Amino acid sequence: MSILNNRFQLALLKRKRSGNALQKGFTLVELMIVIVIVGILSAVALPNFLGQASKAKITEPLGKVSAGLKQAQSLWVETGTFTGVTCADIGFTADANGAYTENNWTYTCTPAANGDSIVLAATGVADSANDNLGLSACSIDGPTGVITPCTKDTNASS
Repeated sequence: MSILNNRFQLALLKRKRSGNALQKGFTLVELMIVIVIVGILSAVALPNFLGQASKAKITEPLGKVSAGLKQAQSLWVETGTFTGVTCADIGFTADANGAYTENNWTYTCTPAANGDSIVLAATGVADSANDNLGLSACSIDGPTGVITPCTKDTNASS
């Protein structure tokens, strides 16, 4: 009887060991929980990532316009007026068409009619990575020296 009992126990042990080998892996519930967690994380992280990408794209024109405002301030000190000042006078380079376009950004410089102030702006070129991005209302008032900071525009081309 003990031999039969030992064989029975041995058979049960073998069956248990082979059963464990088949039960490796994840259950459907565990996989669904992981998918839900990844979905929630991506829903939270993706908008933040896209916002950072827009901020990074607008740093180049912000730097160029800021440098242009400083150059315009120097011109005011030298001449006392912004009348007739062009983008070329404050450091922007014109392309073959005469537009001030560089790295998918178009820059404009608009002096006031009385010559006391100048407004600089940057607009993303349509159909580029910078489309619908821009800077507007960056200005300097010559007599007071007050610089109006740029306004970031996320719908510039539309």
